[in-house]
Amino acid sequence: MRDRQQKARRRFKTGQWVEYDGLYSDDWGGDLMLMQGDLFPVHPLMGVTNWTYAGQTSIHYSKSPKMNGHHIGY
Repeated sequence: MRDRQQKARRRFKTGQWVEYDGLYSDDWGGDLMLMQGDLFPVHPLMGVTNWTYAGQTSIHYSKSPKMNGHHIGY
């Protein structure tokens, strides 16, 4: 529980590496599932943004949601 609270308080910027698998929320109200090793993407309309850890998902991915090695973002 405490680990989750620490993650939730931490903010990440577009371009930083994702440290924890999970759901992240951006400054514009969007949510995105990201996996460790992904890069935090830019918002498609608003550009550079900050991200906050929103929690784990109940769906477990065996592979990062990347297509052809590129970060797909939104």
